[in-house]
Amino acid sequence: MSETAPVSILDACGKRGWGSGLLVAGFDAIVSVESFDADAERALSHLDELDRESPALFVTVSYDFGRILQGTHKLKHLRYKPGSEPFIFTAAYEAVVVHDYSSGATFIEGEPAAEAVLKDAILGTPPYERAPESDSSRTTSPEFEMSREEYVSKIGDILELIRSGETYQTNLTQKIRVNSGAIDPGSLFLTLRRDHPAAFSAFIERSQDHVISISPERFFRTGFENGRHRIEASPIKGTRPRGSDPEEDKRLRDDLASSPKDRAENVMITDLLRNDLGRVCEYGTVEVDSLCRIEELPSLFHLVSTISGDLRPDTGISSLLRALFPCGSITGCPKIRTMEIIDDLEPSARGLSMGAIGFSFGRSAMPRLDDIWNPNSQGDSPEGSRCYDLSVAIRTMVVRDRTAEFNVGGGVVIDSEPEKEYLESLDKAAAILKALGASSDSTEKPTPRPAEQSS
Repeated sequence: MSETAPVSILDACGKRGWGSGLLVAGFDAIVSVESFDADAERALSHLDELDRESPALFVTVSYDFGRILQGTHKLKHLRYKPGSEPFIFTAAYEAVVVHDYSSGATFIEGEPAAEAVLKDAILGTPPYERAPESDSSRTTSPEFEMSREEYVSKIGDILELIRSGETYQTNLTQKIRVNSGAIDPGSLFLTLRRDHPAAFSAFIERSQDHVISISPERFFRTGFENGRHRIEASPIKGTRPRGSDPEEDKRLRDDLASSPKDRAENVMITDLLRNDLGRVCEYGTVEVDSLCRIEELPSLFHLVSTISGDLRPDTGISSLLRALFPCGSITGCPKIRTMEIIDDLEPSARGLSMGAIGFSFGRSAMPRLDDIWNPNSQGDSPEGSRCYDLSVAIRTMVVRDRTAEFNVGGGVVIDSEPEKEYLESLDKAAAILKALGASSDSTEKPTPRPAEQSS
């Protein structure tokens, strides 16, 4: 258990992200827990218990917990040392600050006594400084886990596995490490939020490190509508960089929209998530609401689809994770066999990268937040019911011991071109590397540091 009272911030940055467009922040946690329990059922039981008892709960779930949950893990990737990535991190709060971007309203929500304490703490705290101007004089070299040649070769291996029928799509990633030096994690978050606002941005303090995310991808969101308990997932597959001028921007957007390869990649994962949702939804209710729509980010275009359904009664966080985690958009399909292939090809465990970050709250404990979250609930009883919103932890770094690390990659399908896949992974890394003052390319594999450990 952490001895700190961590800060947890989820920020939609004015987009249709967290809770359909909210900033939710917790300060002075009543309890925070970092779980390294490799017994998945026991860990989920503890998560369920804390979720039931907490007015508001922030959570991170490592990709490697999904490997344990799905039975694809290898013992060599589970040798955790103090300070390494927890399988599950939770921080519980009696009250949170909520900002609704659509109305401009800001309020404190939760237990009345905790609201008063939180209000006093906020009023007595200096406001956040603006994001500092980028320090163009600071340069550092990132450590890429694989050389360009190694990454391209592994894509070739995946293509052979696709031809032999072992997989249809595999999401290959590599870890990048950057010496973050004296950069304050809070300032780093503000810089990324300013320059690359994302619908699922996050800043989470944990006992040994900080999580900073500019994820554009929703994993799943649950809510209540006309008496139904609804779930929605929005996988991303298909990426292009933004252009340097309007003409190039349009060309790249049109290229993505008309790409058979990217569309096929997205459709495969949409179908996988449709099947996953079917494991927790009422029969016949799962639908694809939108397919392969273009979403614009400051530096990238993405293809995004949305799938939804009606959840079965009493479906909580553990049931959702068993059915859906890890998200198919960062594994590939079929999920289990492809996760085994990822284990064979990637040099180290992913850690939080490609896992999940999110939030849950009790409807009866937070009625004002419930009104915003569930505008069409039509008076159904909130007693004992909870709402969830989790993102996929892409474009997400963990800053620990003056080192920032994160994974980038992409889905490989039969018509993937290895060199283009490598360049796409660099496009995805560019925003974070720039904020860290690091180069966005490397053709040489760095020499591993003696203290390095898979985590």
